[in-house]
Formats: sequence, structure tokens, C-alpha cells
Amino acid sequence: MNMPFNLLILKVFHAQKNQVRPRMAAIGLSPGQPKVLTFLALHGACLQKELAAACDIEPTTISKMLNNLEEKALVRRSALPGDKRAALIELTTQGRTLVEMEILPRYNSVNSRSLKDFTAEEREQFEQFLRRMYDNLTGTPLDFQENLK
Repeated sequence: MNMPFNLLILKVFHAQKNQVRPRMAAIGLSPGQPKVLTFLALHGACLQKELAAACDIEPTTISKMLNNLEEKALVRRSALPGDKRAALIELTTQGRTLVEMEILPRYNSVNSRSLKDFTAEEREQFEQFLRRMYDNLTGTPLDFQENLK
């Protein structure tokens, strides 16, 4: 019997999440925090509301998450001149080091395991399919500009 496509996607998502979460917990990060830190590393400083939207996190949730990340000295918030309500979020040096030395290697390990036995062409094609699906569902293309060195 064939599994419905939506269930197949959910099963793969949960299998990957179950590999990632313990690896991130081992370095003191709770769910959602690695995604936020990685986004900031890839994109640079951004407004809090932009960060919430990009990471698919509710504004109240991201505010609490950023409080925790700030307490750990991984991110810094600063007010924008002329707009006291808006906060610019950026990684600290410690946050960037954590992403580069701990988070990305852990993600890469899970990605390597996930894509084992895929050819380079299949990986590229799979990524394009996922991007197209996201665009179909949200009307927003996934276009990342990496700022990592």
C-alpha cells in the first residue's frame, strides 16, 4: 500500500527532527534556537519581525527565544534610530562561533545521513523539488544568500 504523500513528508520531517534535536540539546540549545542562529549567520542582522517571519515563528515566541539567546550572549538586540519599537537582531562573536563550530557540523552530519546514497545530481534535483513545493504552498521562493565565510 502506498503511503499518502503528506504523511510521507511528515514522517521524514519527524525522523530528521529526532536526529537534530538531541544533537542541539547536547550543546544547550532548545528547539527553534539553532534555526534562528543559523538564519542570522547566513543572512546577517535583521529586524526581529523579519526574523520571526523567515523562521516561521510567532512574534511572542521569538521574543522569548531571543531573551534566552541574549542571556547566553549568542545574540544582541539593538534599537533602530528613529523607531524604538523595532529591534535589530544580530549574532555576537560567540553566537557566530557556535554556529560555525557546533551547529553547522551537527546539521551537516544529519544531512549526510539523510542523503546517503543520493548522487550529487539527485541531491540538487531534490533540493529544487523542495524549493518548488515551498513556493507552490506559500507563494514565496526560498532564496538564501549566505554570509558565512
